[in-house]
Amino acid sequence: MLISSDLILENLDISSLYNMFDNSIDPIAITNCNWEEGIKFLYINKAFSKETGYLKEELLSQSPKLLQGPKTNKNFLIELKRTLLKNENFIGQTINYRKNGTSYCVKWSISPLKNSKNITIGYISFQRIIDETSYMQYEKLLSSIVNVTKNLILVTNLEGVIVYTNKAFNEKLGYDENELVGKHTRILKSGHQNAMFYKKMWESIISHGYFSGTFISVKKDATLFYDRKEISTIKDNTGRPIYYVSISSDISEQVQKEVELENQIYIDSLTNIYNRKKFEIIMERKIKEYTINNKLFSLILLDIDYFKMINDDYGHDMGDYILKELSQTLQDNLRSSDFLFRWGGEEFAILIDGTVENAKQLSEKLRINIKDKNFQSIKITASFGISCMKNAKNKDMLFQQADKALYQSKENGRDRVEIYPQQVEKKIDKRKKEYEKNS
Repeated sequence: MLISSDLILENLDISSLYNMFDNSIDPIAITNCNWEEGIKFLYINKAFSKETGYLKEELLSQSPKLLQGPKTNKNFLIELKRTLLKNENFIGQTINYRKNGTSYCVKWSISPLKNSKNITIGYISFQRIIDETSYMQYEKLLSSIVNVTKNLILVTNLEGVIVYTNKAFNEKLGYDENELVGKHTRILKSGHQNAMFYKKMWESIISHGYFSGTFISVKKDATLFYDRKEISTIKDNTGRPIYYVSISSDISEQVQKEVELENQIYIDSLTNIYNRKKFEIIMERKIKEYTINNKLFSLILLDIDYFKMINDDYGHDMGDYILKELSQTLQDNLRSSDFLFRWGGEEFAILIDGTVENAKQLSEKLRINIKDKNFQSIKITASFGISCMKNAKNKDMLFQQADKALYQSKENGRDRVEIYPQQVEKKIDKRKKEYEKNS
């Protein structure tokens, strides 16, 4: 007789409750709920007394610890206390001991006993005896299976406290057996993933009971590794979540190969920054963010002034050196959210979040740094053109506008920053008026 819901005592005489349970074939016990002074038996039925070998008088006012022994799962008891303190029903199984010292396997269903004011006044435990030999064989078989697998297996309670790790998990992370049990999973966090990642994880687990993703986890010796996890919810026979199980594998080698492949495809071999192919990918992502969330971004194009003369006068090796040094200078002055690309030749592109004013401030800073820097005693300058997605219908128009602004910067003497459309359109209108006046 296993129950799964809270019992509420409404106008029920306790002695009647005892009489009702006395003839049950399954062991039943009632305890108080005073954790500070200690949990004590208030009632045991005949089946409980028969199974344990204790008389009622021997167990009443005694602690249930009297029935515990070497094979009793301590983590199970911790979980039991945690659940009952939350006034929730607990279901589980462990090993108990009889008065004569022999052990037996018991499955518990323990629920809060509440009065008419919904105040917990005790706990009632319905028990079922399980064949211990079969149970131990099952436990051994299960343990063998999870310890043979190369997958990393981790089980936690609903608060993220670790209750089990398999052999592969311990070996991979450098922990001894059971060293992680009782600790919170935050001990495995590397700090390299933001709060949004974990927010999405919990949303998926709560909504769907499942999450799959790549974690950057940390080993005991503080080294990092990429951990591909599949997290599932374990539920009891009433459908209530009771544990989370994570099955994962170290995919660091695979990630490293992907990074190397990406470098071959998306990294400029000379300057070691993103190339035009990567520009297209990130541009598409920025446009999507702008379309869905109205997240504004701007494009900066810059071009080294008179770069052909540098190649002609000093040679292509010097030109390559300047391109590499300039790339590093630009990268050193960008935020982590900014993206730098080599568009081609001596031309670079930068995508930043924000308005044209944000882009102008950054461009002026970069322009001055470039002008003040010595490239092996060679001085260079750069011209800048800026456009904002707010003023463009698509990515092609955005680039054309920035390119027009860059051209205007060259036309106006180089080593300057021009913005489209504010400054560029004004100059175009002025030219039109001058042309019409002279026609």
